[in-house]
Amino acid sequence: MVEVSNLTHIYKGGTKALDSLSFSVKKGEILGLLGPNGAGKSTTVKLITGILRPESGSVKVSGHEVSENLDAIRKLIGFMPQETALYQDLTAQESLEYHADLYGVPESEVQIRVEKMLQLAGLTHRKDDLVRTYSGGMKRRLALVRSILHDSELLILDEMSLGVDVQSRNLIWNQVRSLRDEGRTILFCTNYMDEA
Repeated sequence: MVEVSNLTHIYKGGTKALDSLSFSVKKGEILGLLGPNGAGKSTTVKLITGILRPESGSVKVSGHEVSENLDAIRKLIGFMPQETALYQDLTAQESLEYHADLYGVPESEVQIRVEKMLQLAGLTHRKDDLVRTYSGGMKRRLALVRSILHDSELLILDEMSLGVDVQSRNLIWNQVRSLRDEGRTILFCTNYMDEA
């Protein structure tokens, strides 16, 4: 599903974030990138999603070179960044409906998918509350289900349990395992050895 070959990235100013990184992730696998802050995990994710372009090397998703097929590849990817990046003045329901529209989910399927995602996140009872009233764990769960709303084949999670309590962390991991069981491929970044 993902092939990274000799990937190198240097930021302006000369900081080398990656130096000839290579790895692959098979369809249906979960792969964790473990390392401290500054190790290049988020840079790797940004290169896989096409947010950044590599200095050298290549990234393929589902057999397609990212730099040549970005629009098609982005439809395959669900991405949960480190920053929760939720609109605080929308409800969970509104947030998921908005993202369904952005990802081109057919109108006839939007409400079915939104209800399923709210159940998966354990937020059905809070679906009409503004996101700003949610705890950190609730926001992370909403961000996670938002990333799979469009039936992404590859799920990329950057520090998915950052700043959440143990109970929320366990809920998030249970969700991730169930997504793998559905056949999704998952790549995640973490600072935590036990999580990896």
